[in-house]
Amino acid sequence: MRICVPLVAGFLLAMPAVAPAQTQDDQNGCQNDVFALCGEFIPDRDRIVSCLRHKWREVSPECRKTMASYGKRLKERAARRGGSGDQCNSAAC
Repeated sequence: MRICVPLVAGFLLAMPAVAPAQTQDDQNGCQNDVFALCGEFIPDRDRIVSCLRHKWREVSPECRKTMASYGKRLKERAARRGGSGDQCNSAAC
């Protein structure tokens, strides 16, 4: 048992950290905008993002900041994986 615990702990520490696709802060940053501007598309995330892009001028500054930050994280992850990061093509990215 003494060998097993350090082995498992070492394995967990060696695993790369994987950022969640969407954090609670991301959800909180745009929650009001989603309900006010794009509520009819809930729970379809792709349609919500498309709706927010379409209504960009009406999106709150907080949500714009959240979307820009999320787009930046997507591009950074793609760059680490060797991709182009083109999957984020919103005005916020």
